[in-house]
Amino acid sequence: MNRILGITALLAGLAAAPAMATEWVSCTTPSGEASFDYLVGTLDVLAIVGLNVSVGEKVWASDVAYGPGDPIVVGQAFETGEMVLVDAMDDNMTAIIAQLRLFKAEEGDAPMVYSGTLKIPGYGAWAVSCQAG
Repeated sequence: MNRILGITALLAGLAAAPAMATEWVSCTTPSGEASFDYLVGTLDVLAIVGLNVSVGEKVWASDVAYGPGDPIVVGQAFETGEMVLVDAMDDNMTAIIAQLRLFKAEEGDAPMVYSGTLKIPGYGAWAVSCQAG
C-alpha cells in the first residue's frame, strides 16, 4: 500500500511540474561577420542541444536539422548566474572550433542581456552580443 501511495505521489508531482521549453541564444559580432548560436532547454543546468557557428562563408552545425555545415559538438559548457562558457569542437573531439565567453545580467522583468567574446581559432576573435528567444 505504501508503494502505491509513493508512486501516486510521484506521478502527481510530475504532472504538476511546469512544461520545459527550449530557446536559441544567438550571438553575433557587431558587423555580422561571425556568429555562435546555441539551443538550450529551460533546466536547472546548462544543457545545450544544438549549435550553429559561422564566420564568413564557413559554417558548422551540430545537426542538419539546425542548418547546413560541417559537424560540431559541444566540448564543454558551463553557466553561473553571471556568465556562460561554451566550447564547440569538431565531431572527433580533437580540435576546438569556437569558444564563446559571455557575461549576463538582468534587471526586473527585462529580458536577460548577454555580451562577451567569440574566438574561432584560425579566423579571429570578436566582441559579441546575444539575444535569447
